[in-house]
Order: sequence, then C-alpha cells, then structure tokens
Amino acid sequence: MDFALFDSFQGLIQEGKLKEAIAQAECKLRSLETTYFHVVLGTSILYQQQNVMTWLDAFYQSVSPRMPVGALYVEMNAFDINTEEWYFDGFAYEEAGTREDAEWLTNWSADTTTEEHLVLGGFESVQEAFETYFYEEKVSENLEQAHDVAEILVILRIQELLEEVHQVAESRGLAWGAIPLLVTAHGYDLLHQIK
Repeated sequence: MDFALFDSFQGLIQEGKLKEAIAQAECKLRSLETTYFHVVLGTSILYQQQNVMTWLDAFYQSVSPRMPVGALYVEMNAFDINTEEWYFDGFAYEEAGTREDAEWLTNWSADTTTEEHLVLGGFESVQEAFETYFYEEKVSENLEQAHDVAEILVILRIQELLEEVHQVAESRGLAWGAIPLLVTAHGYDLLHQIK
C-alpha cells in the first residue's frame, strides 16, 4: 500500500475537494498501463441515492428516540478482501469527535448501529477485479499501483454517494441532514466528514 498516495488524497478530502480527488485518482489510474482495475474508471453509484437515503433515515428514526444523535458514521465493509458482497453499516453517536483523532468512532454499541447492512450494487466488475488480485501469485509494480488507486477510487465514490445523500437530507430539512456524517471503508484512514 502506498501510504503517501493515500495521505495526498486524505489531504484533498480534508480540504473539501472530493470531486477534485476523484478526478485526480481517475487521472492517476489512466496514467498507468491498463489492468483489470481500470474497470473502476467512470463507475458511479449515485443512482443508489434513494436506497441509501431511505436506509439512513430509517436508522436515524430508530435511534433518535433513544438518544440524542450528534453524528452518524457510515462504514463500507473491508471490500478489498471481502469481494463477494460490498455493503454499508451505520453507527450513531451522541456527539461528534474530530476527524483528526477518529478513535471515538470505535465507541459504539449494538443498539447504536444498524441492524441490517445496506448491500451496494454497481461495483460488480470492480469486485471481480479485487477478487482476481487477491489470488495473484506475482504482482507487478504497475498492478500494485493500479490496485492502490482503485482502492482510493472505491472509497471516494462511496463518499461521493453519501455526500449527495446528506445534501438532499439537509435540503429536505431532515434532522440528520444537520449533523456531521463521516464515511470511509473498514480498515482505511481515508475519512470524509460531511457537515
């Protein structure tokens, strides 16, 4: 894993430049020799906005009568090794901590998390690419770089989806549209905070 590459994209996300980050990641992948990870280019899952909105709103409605909700966190499963099914889990917190010290996200309980995860569609060919990579015996430097950029692009695309959902919730005056929503994938520090 190229930590410097991940750090550079984390910097863009912290500056609120998610669309620029997506464009840069796609440009970086295009600059590499074509691999099976190039199927991620142009992949958008924004069409799932309504499903995510319904799921997240139902979660907020189930938790908010029991506790004040000051932040929501949506985490994608460890998609790079769990290639059969990609999904979201949601978590609620009484108050938001900082993105810089995200240890507070580990303080959750069973009654402050979604009962059912939300399965994502639209990434099937990308899931196949990650599965193929998982079983590779020899990995070239180019393929490893493509893998790292594809990981970043998957995370950026889920963050793009959740940012759109949060904006719609805010425009509709939904209570959870006014609180921070944090998004990443399990095991990744590439954390986006949507306010």
